[in-house]
Amino acid sequence: MTIHFHGSPIWGDKGRIARIAHRGSGAFVSFERPDQIKLAFDVADTVCIDNGAFSKWKSGKVQDWREFYFNFLPDWFDNPKLRFFVIPDDITGSAEDNDKLISQLPSDLKSKAAPVWHMHEPISRLISLCEKWDWVCMGSSGEFATVRSSKWKQRISEAFSAVKESQVDVKLHGLRMLDGRVLGNYPLNSADSTNLACNVPKYLAINKVVTIEACRRSIHKDKWIDTDDVKQAVDQCLSKGGSKSDILAERCAILKNCVESVKPPKISEWNSTNC
Repeated sequence: MTIHFHGSPIWGDKGRIARIAHRGSGAFVSFERPDQIKLAFDVADTVCIDNGAFSKWKSGKVQDWREFYFNFLPDWFDNPKLRFFVIPDDITGSAEDNDKLISQLPSDLKSKAAPVWHMHEPISRLISLCEKWDWVCMGSSGEFATVRSSKWKQRISEAFSAVKESQVDVKLHGLRMLDGRVLGNYPLNSADSTNLACNVPKYLAINKVVTIEACRRSIHKDKWIDTDDVKQAVDQCLSKGGSKSDILAERCAILKNCVESVKPPKISEWNSTNC
């Protein structure tokens, strides 16, 4: 079963939008933004905890991983909904740098830990991690940092070809890869993204057709939205008893369904020539 992890926090209507996003799905909560972690564990089917290295990389912030391991994780580690947490990693570091970070993992946390293979690292390291861990995360980095770029596609195809050839039994998670154009082409067991968190609020700018459909769904069936202009559709919806909260809720439900309807190929069926 493919697990779709929606990045948290997802704001809107006092947690209503987040509940729609996470119910029946997975929640991906960052150590850097744990605002809705309790909601995630209450509502989602399963939860992953990210170490926040991507935010650290973007901001240049220095992270003290002792805080992550000893003050943050223990509150959630024994929760049966925790699928795995991402072992602290250095997105711009070498394979040796990241192996050193793995070596600092407390042994009592190993059962729910998942290392990261960064795409600028040797593929041999990916196979080595796959042989030792139940879950391995794949992270876009270096010259392959832009997901779906031509270099990225070539590199991830090389990686999956190596995994398929090795016949190793592992579950692969795509960091920032919860995109139908990725998930539909590569044999990932799970993936995450903040697409819902970022795009649902932008109802006048992103996925305008979805907003118009959301307006139509958010009012009674005997009232009609008779325009294909997004601003006019919103105005008509509000004038007929709809609300912005209802529009956002319907947008979230539609976008969530679109993402989760995409299923990846099995590794045994996957062929790089089809990507």
